[in-house]
Formats: sequence, structure tokens, C-alpha cells
Amino acid sequence: MLDDFFSNGNVYVIDDQWHEAKPLLQTLYKCQLPHVYMDGSASNLPKSPKQVRLLFLDLNLVPGLNPSDSKTFMNKHAGILERLLANQSGSYIVLVWSKQEDTFLEDFKKIFVDKAYKLEDKKPLDIISLQKGVFFRSNNSEAEEPAYSWIEGKEEDLIDLIESKLNENEGFRALTSWERLITISGGKTVDSLVSLSKDSKSDIEKKDILNDIVTNLSVSLLGKKNFDQLEDNHSDKTNGFMLALSELIDDEIDKEILLKTQPQFEKWTTKRLGPELKAKLNSKLLTSIEKTKPSITGSVFEVDLSKHNYLEMLEESIKKDSTEFKKKCKSKFGQDFDFQDTLKISSYIDELFQDSLKSNKLIPIEINLTPLCDVVQNKEKYYRMVPGFLLEAKLATLIDQNSDRTYISPILYKDFGYRLILDFRYLTSVKKEEIECFVKIMGLRKAFVDEIQLKLSNHVSRLGILYLS
Repeated sequence: MLDDFFSNGNVYVIDDQWHEAKPLLQTLYKCQLPHVYMDGSASNLPKSPKQVRLLFLDLNLVPGLNPSDSKTFMNKHAGILERLLANQSGSYIVLVWSKQEDTFLEDFKKIFVDKAYKLEDKKPLDIISLQKGVFFRSNNSEAEEPAYSWIEGKEEDLIDLIESKLNENEGFRALTSWERLITISGGKTVDSLVSLSKDSKSDIEKKDILNDIVTNLSVSLLGKKNFDQLEDNHSDKTNGFMLALSELIDDEIDKEILLKTQPQFEKWTTKRLGPELKAKLNSKLLTSIEKTKPSITGSVFEVDLSKHNYLEMLEESIKKDSTEFKKKCKSKFGQDFDFQDTLKISSYIDELFQDSLKSNKLIPIEINLTPLCDVVQNKEKYYRMVPGFLLEAKLATLIDQNSDRTYISPILYKDFGYRLILDFRYLTSVKKEEIECFVKIMGLRKAFVDEIQLKLSNHVSRLGILYLS
């Protein structure tokens, strides 16, 4: 059923002739698919772009346009897509209508190729082209706005066609199904909180209780003292409420997934991801490029090379007796290289360090690992920072994987495949006012931060005993 995948109001119909689109709109109502209808005029397009998953688009939006005037057509439709799509990828299916199927179809496809329109990254997963006349009939062609209706059997054909395209794109179908699940879970979370006011004696009391609930959810996250100190800072107070609410939705998501049968994904693969795609997927799972406040735990900052001894940090992190490092030394100095020659080894590491810096394959960083509860409740006096570097994945193979003082991340991606390397021995702190001047390049997701903090705590609390061997 289509409502398993398109029930979040992310279906859009754009047609300048409402009476021609009416049968389709009625079908969307019947399928219980929330949707938005627009006539394609500039004044009626969204004020801000939207996430779209299914788009019905008329190719004949410019009345009387000569089929040879492809430039006007492309400008018109590219402008609509630019205004409509918040999608940063081709995460949608578009079904294009026209009264003559071939009219402007190739020009429409060119919009996603022509660099002038800057829509190359927004090319849809699928473009379905159909003739209106094959699906609709005009009941009174002489009228100014003739009534249109489905030709018998064609309504079902269209639904079957869309479902078949979803089946061909099972990965996309699985993702849209999850998107719907999140909406359902959000609705249940809100519903469960509103239900706490059900015993109120009046509508006014119910509204007051809901205000109390929102307030106290914010207090639960920010802490009473910090909440009171924020006074009229409604923005931070609201953020506290939203963050607290995001903790509640997790439980509803788990129940929705585990207690109900989900639309099944069956195209499981045995093929391993290539290094670059694996790095990009890891980056989606573990990092965020959103430039939030630098005080937020997990913020990663690019820092000046002189702030810490990064060359020493790299040299002491490398496992010099590893097969990989020995292979590099032999390639550099010859097969008979003497590995007791520490001066040459240090010189070689310095050379690797300088070359990586010049090619931007080694980026000196610090990470804010201050406990999040201290940050949101404004309890911190200093921010806890751990220095390290983003290091090209090929060079990161030289780092000692078993050292408890060094943290090595899974392979990530930022213009190149890299690993995040931290040295816990350099744990330091900075004042609150200092961190606001730092250059933030990305953030780490909560689970990633939790893992690093756990390994840091293990390093700090490791035990040692005195004994004679």
C-alpha cells in the first residue's frame, strides 16, 4: 500500500489546470496520502523548500508554448524544482504528465545534466513519463474547464506502476517506510504527554498542565538552577524541552519497530562496500557537518599546528615494529635498512608528517569531550579537550592499534578517507570564553562521543601495581 511509504505530506502535485489534476487528487485522498497541490506559479510555490518523496509534475505549465522553445521550458521547470526541493540528493520519484508524452520530456531530463541549473545532485531516482490522455477522459471538451475522470482501470494501473517502481528501488522503499515510522512515533510521543492532562477539570486547566509539562521537560534536561538563570532566553529553554522530548521518542520508535510487522526489505547483498563508500556511510553514522554551538560536546575544531607537539604525537603513535612501517622504511631506505637507526626513522616520520600537512591529509584538531549534562545545565567551568588529528586512512595503518593512550576511529570521509586519531595523554582544558573563538569543522554523534569518553575514562583510571619480577 502506498500509505506505507508516502504518508508524511511529502507528495506534491503541480499542474496549472486544477480540473485536469482533480481525478489524481481524489485518488490520493482515497489512498489516504496527505499531499499538496500547486499550480506552478511563482507566487504559489513554497516559501521554503520541502522534503519531497513523490512528485506529480505537469510538463505543459506554459500555455501555448512552442515545443521548440526548450529554453523557456527548462527555465520554468528548473525554477520550480529549485524552489520546491529541500532534498540534497535524488531522494524522490517524479511522475511527469503531459498531453503529448514526448513533449519536453528530453528537455526535462536535461535540467539535471545542465550545470547552469545546479540540479545535478537532485536528479530523481526515477522519472516516470505518462500521457494524460491515456489515463483521463474529458467529459465535456467544449466547456471552459471540462470535467476529467479516470478511464476505466487506469487508476489501478497508475497505483500499480508507482508500486512497481518502489519495488525496483527497495532501498528507497525501506527508507521511506522508516520515515513514516518516525512520524508515527512522534505522534504517539506527543499523544502520550497530552494524555497526562486528561483528568483536568477544564480546558483552561488542561492548557496550564500542558505548559507545566513542557516547562518541566526543559527543566529535567537543563537543571533547575540553569533554567532559572536563563530567564527570558526562550530559545535555550525551548531547545532543552526539544532535547528532552527526543529521549522519549526513542522508546516509541523501538516499540513501533519491534511490536509491529514492517514492510519487508528482501534485497540483502553480500557485496562489501568499497573503501570510499564505507567511509562516507560511517561519516553519516558517526559525524555531523552541522555547525552547531562550539560548546556542544563532540565538537571538532581545527587548531593551529603550534598548539600541541603534533609531530611528537604522530611519532609516538606509530608502531615502529609493525610489518607495514617496516615495509615503508625498506621502500624508502632499501631492504638492508638498520631499524636501530632511530635518527633516520625520526627523520622519515617527520617527512611523512610534513608531506601529509602540505597535501591536507593531516589536519591538527581538538575535540570537546566535556560531559553533555554539564554543558546543557551550564555547570562547566572549563571545557575538557583532547587533541589529535584527522589522518589519511592509508597513513593511519601505521598507528598502533593496541595502545590504550591512543584512540583510532573507524574510517571516515571528508574530501578523502581518514581516521580520527586522539592521544589521551594530552588531555587539556580551555576557558568557556576561549572556545567560542575556535574553528569548528564538524561534530560527533552522541554514541561516538560516548565511546571516546569511555575509552578516555579507562585510560585515566587504569590501575598499576608495584612488584618485583
